Amino acid sequence: MATALRAAGSSVAVAETSAGGQVSAALLAQSGASKFYKGGVVAYTKESKLTLLGVGENAKPTST
Repeated sequence: MATALRAAGSSVAVAETSAGGQVSAALLAQSGASKFYKGGVVAYTKESKLTLLGVGENAKPTST
């Protein structure tokens, strides 16, 4: 993913729940991550998902 993001000049930001930051960790382990990684949020509890991300417990994962 990191190679594809760099090649396309694209960037990524993530919101994680049960992954607990593992997606961010994998992206940040790549050399030059600051060129494509914009940031991330780990919102594990129902309350944090609502307050930090504005999503309810029935939200479905999406990508844009």
